Amino acid sequence: MSVEDTKRKLVEAAYKILKENGFESVKARDVAKEAGYAATVIYKHFGNLNFLVTLASLRELEKYNKENMELTAEVSDSVQVSKLSWKSFLLHAFHNPPVFENLFWGKARAIFEDAVVEYFQLYPEEIQKKTSTFFYLAYFSSNIEERDFMLLRQAANEGRMTLEDAFYVSRVNGMIAHAALLEHMEDYKDEKIATRAAENCYKLIEKTIDKWLIHG
Repeated sequence: MSVEDTKRKLVEAAYKILKENGFESVKARDVAKEAGYAATVIYKHFGNLNFLVTLASLRELEKYNKENMELTAEVSDSVQVSKLSWKSFLLHAFHNPPVFENLFWGKARAIFEDAVVEYFQLYPEEIQKKTSTFFYLAYFSSNIEERDFMLLRQAANEGRMTLEDAFYVSRVNGMIAHAALLEHMEDYKDEKIATRAAENCYKLIEKTIDKWLIHG
């Protein structure tokens, strides 16, 4: 078996445990047992468990990115793209706060880009499906605030808000999303609670964006 095959097998095992038992349940010994290896193989190929867990967590972004591209494909208005992107992100994030919090604000943030490169080396067929420019913006950076700023900066260039306000709003939106996610780290498995939390958070972000738009 090739090194790539071994890595993929370990990623799949970690993802299976993550999906079935939750983010906190992904342990080196259990992943190795599921994949049919000794735990030392994980450290040999990935350096540490965190990097492997990050790779497995990226699988959770597949559905989000697909939906995001579909939502924004026919939209040219930068403010509307920002809102739609937040709506999609929040819906997925609140249904799995531990994974999204770790990827975009937690330990995985520092290794996110390296993990994405590794992920697409292991799954090259996935990147061939991606054609949207926004995909690269959304997927290759863990900085959700910077993604939002890039969209709102376009609105600033159009005279719809100041550049200073675009920077401010993007940072505040990130803080709102992160704080709201942290409030639901324990109760997100209740579908109704997760959906309602996502909707409430989106209303706050939408209101923040609208407040700083220049009307006239």
